[in-house]
Amino acid sequence: MKRKLATQSKLVIVFTLLAIGLWNCQEDPNGTGMELLPGSDVKTVRQDVEKESISAYTEKDMLLRTDEPSYNLFGTFNDPLFGKTTSHFATHFRLGGYPDFKDITQVDSLVLYLRYKELYGDTLTMQSLKVYELADAIYLDTTDATGTGDFPYYQDVDLKALANPNPIGELDFYPTFRMDSTETDTLIQELAIRLDDALAQKLANADSLDMINNDVFTEFFKGLYIESQGTDNEGALVAMNPYIERVGKIYPDLRLYYTYMTDKDTTNRDSVIYRVNKNAARINSFTHDYTNTPFADQLNEHPSEPDSLIYLQTTGGLRTKINIPTLDNWKDSVTITPENKKIPYVINKAELIFQVDTVASDFHNYKIPSSVVLSAIDGSKEEGDEGYLYLPHDFTVSPALYGGFYNSEEATYNFNITHHLQKIIEEEDITNDGFYLSTLYQNERARRVVLKGSSSHVGIRLEVTYTILK
Repeated sequence: MKRKLATQSKLVIVFTLLAIGLWNCQEDPNGTGMELLPGSDVKTVRQDVEKESISAYTEKDMLLRTDEPSYNLFGTFNDPLFGKTTSHFATHFRLGGYPDFKDITQVDSLVLYLRYKELYGDTLTMQSLKVYELADAIYLDTTDATGTGDFPYYQDVDLKALANPNPIGELDFYPTFRMDSTETDTLIQELAIRLDDALAQKLANADSLDMINNDVFTEFFKGLYIESQGTDNEGALVAMNPYIERVGKIYPDLRLYYTYMTDKDTTNRDSVIYRVNKNAARINSFTHDYTNTPFADQLNEHPSEPDSLIYLQTTGGLRTKINIPTLDNWKDSVTITPENKKIPYVINKAELIFQVDTVASDFHNYKIPSSVVLSAIDGSKEEGDEGYLYLPHDFTVSPALYGGFYNSEEATYNFNITHHLQKIIEEEDITNDGFYLSTLYQNERARRVVLKGSSSHVGIRLEVTYTILK
């Protein structure tokens, strides 16, 4: 099974790796482009603010790749604004070494431990989980330099179809969120799910050849599927870090407890731990139901007019298409000399500004993304093709100046597209085919935000400072 890695997923990886370390860099953005200007040739500097021509539409996001995320999400969340999101996951469990079962006299229990530090939603709704043993194998993906994966999985994967039909464990629980005594960190919360004794016996009776290495073991025991059940109340999405080390433990894990004899009169208890680590295949599935949401009509058919609000959501949810047709006017508005020579404008700064609707976002109760990403579209390619989405050249020049980080003082996300606009002016192969605005950390974080749309009073603003040469 080979599928091309979604272009947007790779853009997110690139943006994340470079931007995190550079966002504090300082540089005067108003000086951008001035190094191109001979001092004696400056004619005039002007400013332009564009709002009226910009259009923005909320769309369903492209299919999201969901294997091996930094966090696995599970739960059901009935968002009061964004509709219903449900997340399930499947995972391998691996041997930490060859199990020493000693002289087992009794298999006591098999317990699945899930540990988490973050939830998105409320703590008042009871959540329900069911656990199934996988019947079909899942695989750890490897991706080459071209972005092609051997075993990529996407949000629409039918994990239940890979599992045995009967559950082997169930749990009803209320998610909890507690701080430590200094209130500087959240405490790790633990869920313990007792699994069926038949699986415990299967693991205890495993032949030595079934445990000779982890490749063989994961064929013998293919893993577990954790299914979130529906709820009529708000609910929550829970984020589980698969391998945080704390006091010698690795999270989550599967523990087989048993009793053994030390001599003919003495019994003791011990356990074997099956672990999730970086070599374990882990896969999420996400489903969304936008019925009765205020933007449902936008998703079902492209509206004739832009909406006053636009919506972004992680977990393969929502993105926004941005069109700025007046960018082409800059290419057409170059200065023509008497010798019929074109002298283009020099763009000192071009900034695209998105205003957060803090009331609609209800950001005190629902975290908004700390950063978002603006990708340019190459209209000569089809969606899903390599290079259909690309990061503007400004990101390559300086991820810090490119922007996309949330400005809490202004409640905005700002993007510097100075070099991108300059390239539209100067280079024939750079075309103005629009942009997509989307979230980061899509397969591992529950986040959403509402922005002012292009038809709102605030609108989406493109502010350009430019210089015309003699």
